[in-house]
Amino acid sequence: MEKKIPHVALVIKTARSYGRGLLRGVRRYNAEHGPWSVYMELRALDSRPPSWLKHWRGDGILVRTGDKAITDAVNAAALPTVELRSSRLMKGLPFVGADNQTIGQLVMEHFLERGFRHFGVYGMDSEDYFKERCDNFMDEVMKAGYECFVYRQHGRREKPADWERQQQDVSNWAMSLPKPIGVMACTDQLGFWFLDACRRADISVPEEVAVVGCENDESLTTMSAPPLSSVHFQTEKTYYRKIRLDSL
Repeated sequence: MEKKIPHVALVIKTARSYGRGLLRGVRRYNAEHGPWSVYMELRALDSRPPSWLKHWRGDGILVRTGDKAITDAVNAAALPTVELRSSRLMKGLPFVGADNQTIGQLVMEHFLERGFRHFGVYGMDSEDYFKERCDNFMDEVMKAGYECFVYRQHGRREKPADWERQQQDVSNWAMSLPKPIGVMACTDQLGFWFLDACRRADISVPEEVAVVGCENDESLTTMSAPPLSSVHFQTEKTYYRKIRLDSL
């Protein structure tokens, strides 16, 4: 009897390097252990849930859940699902994600090896894993016997006036920091903003302030001035090794 090819839907944003790396891992796994019939579409950061998902009768879903609308659409599909972003909205599902404790350790080791003795973290409170990165880096700094200076971003700044106020606040924080200092930005977006704030404040990077972001998003790291150093998550290898749909 001919074996049925599993039909798998990928509901993954493709606008960032992280998502594209994840897809490469899925592609490699599928090539070596498949075949799967894969349904996917290009998805922006603000894409709505795919209209077809509610009535789709495939075998499983790989999803990066960003909002309640995606959560509702995946729940309505009632299919085996693996969450690839955060367990906050899709509790109880198998989950594959980054080890935020290890991220903090790696960045702290990087700064210590380069002789820094002042440390800061630029965090954001919109996602649990952003908070974890911030808190874990602070823990690493305190375990090493140093003080950690913290700036937390509350939400996004979409309007030009809000953006200018934000950057002025971040510039003021950067100027207030002891120098030289190593600052971890909990995302590359924050790292991009922080480097811009340092440039506005005429702060030398990396001589006065060294900055390390997270996720190694090519668009953000290469557009930063100077280019942003970032923790590379090795998404292709991670998801190749860990993604499994037990029912397939």
